[in-house]
Amino acid sequence: MANVNQNRATILFVDDEDRITALLSMMFRVEYNVLTANSGQQALDLISRQRVDVLVSDQRMPGMTGVELLRQVRDIAPNTMRLLLTGYSDLSAIVGSVNEGEVFRFLNKPWDNHEIRQTVADAVAAARASRTGPAVKPPPAPAPAMQEEQLAIEQQVEVLLIDDNPAGLKAMNEVLAGRHKIRSAASLDQALMTLERRDIGVIVTDARTGETDMLGFLRAVKKNYPAITTVMLTRSVDADHVIQLINRAQIFRFATKPMRRSVFQLAVQGAVKEHLRLKANPYLVVRYQVERRPSSEDASPLARAVARSLTRLKALFGFKRAAR
Repeated sequence: MANVNQNRATILFVDDEDRITALLSMMFRVEYNVLTANSGQQALDLISRQRVDVLVSDQRMPGMTGVELLRQVRDIAPNTMRLLLTGYSDLSAIVGSVNEGEVFRFLNKPWDNHEIRQTVADAVAAARASRTGPAVKPPPAPAPAMQEEQLAIEQQVEVLLIDDNPAGLKAMNEVLAGRHKIRSAASLDQALMTLERRDIGVIVTDARTGETDMLGFLRAVKKNYPAITTVMLTRSVDADHVIQLINRAQIFRFATKPMRRSVFQLAVQGAVKEHLRLKANPYLVVRYQVERRPSSEDASPLARAVARSLTRLKALFGFKRAAR
């Protein structure tokens, strides 16, 4: 790209509609180096030739969907922050963007100008922060002896299962038995007590526990202890609610209900590995920064209760809150 300012971040907008990429380019070209592409393959060609800090892709495009593009970019350019722009409440695409593309945020069409500017700025900050350490890409597969050592480490990670249904807790315990240290909670109060007393690495929960929407709880946990990763169990829930869970609580993986044993195991295993990576490389936690919300939301009784409960945990394990 001509006239590249090396001091600026580079943003790539991908949409099969020229008017969309043209409008986004006009909005951002004063602050950033802006690239545009009209297809997933064109975007991949650009990313293969130069560093891209933030990718913003439409979901519904001919030839390659946004989710597929995000998945490939995660593999070839893992430091690039990935955002999905969509005007459709397609739950399967939303879940796929998390499990396969590890999306940073969702943006709605039509977008709010202030929101998209703030979200892109947050993604740029995360990209720059994560470049201060080693590459984000996972290391090559270890030798057998190292695999055994890594497995032993993963088995020590404590996984908190939250479900007000005893049968649900029992089923999850049976699937994960022998793989990790399992803690169970049948209520939000029990979950908070466990977080106070144990070094939890992964939380597995439904979108609701009893009458409680878990969004506020998970947001407060992620904001105060960002190395904890979350696996969300989901049925045919509202797609907009799932987007909120991702943007505001940074859910790491989704697993479907009724639970499929192999899928659930892989989701938890992936969350355990990511938790260990975040504890070893604290600069990466900015990649899971929760969406900025009005201060009143973080001052809610639930948010304050979680923050109090996590104070001891943070003091014990010395994990600092991600820079805001």
